[in-house]
Amino acid sequence: MEYFVKRGDQRFGPYSLSDLQQYVQSGNLAVEDVAQSEGMTDWVPLSQVLGNIPVTVIPTGGATAAAAAQPQVVPLPPNWHWSIVLILGILTRQLFNLIWALVQGNWARKLSGDNKPLVLVAMYPAGMVAGILTMILYRDAAALGGLFIIGGAIVYLFGVFSIKAAMEEYYTSTENIGLNMSGVMTFFFSTVYIQYHINSIARWKKTGVLS
Repeated sequence: MEYFVKRGDQRFGPYSLSDLQQYVQSGNLAVEDVAQSEGMTDWVPLSQVLGNIPVTVIPTGGATAAAAAQPQVVPLPPNWHWSIVLILGILTRQLFNLIWALVQGNWARKLSGDNKPLVLVAMYPAGMVAGILTMILYRDAAALGGLFIIGGAIVYLFGVFSIKAAMEEYYTSTENIGLNMSGVMTFFFSTVYIQYHINSIARWKKTGVLS
């Protein structure tokens, strides 16, 4: 049987019973934290799930190490409904989507600890600015300006897939909900599809149900 652990508004797991015992003994979990399995209707203290088990006393300085071992939960970005992102993107001719991709890229940077998602999605607006300026300043270099824009769009797609990869990695490890996103949907709907999953994760954090 596997258990989820809840601390405040954050939920972790699933963990086996032996995992829970090890985490309590190591100080990563407290017996006051609450847990729930699929067969349970209510959250109960870990002490009730585990019974009387020996808890290792952490030596001086160990408390800091135990705190460092706690899952580092990354807050969600603004939980705007995906339909709002879609409508704003249409009304602004995709300009809003480029801005929102930067918001999502910055969030993915925190999930993965890597700046790549943010840097890659930023290449599209940078490429557009470079391309337009090239066309304005050097009228004979219109083709080069077009290449800047196309190149930025291609790199942007790599950035969107980097966000997808960061989400899947984080939400199958640190906060394990078994997240699996479609590559086709990511390609065609990018920020809107990512925002759809952000909405789903936000509902899971609030209700404990992933939909």
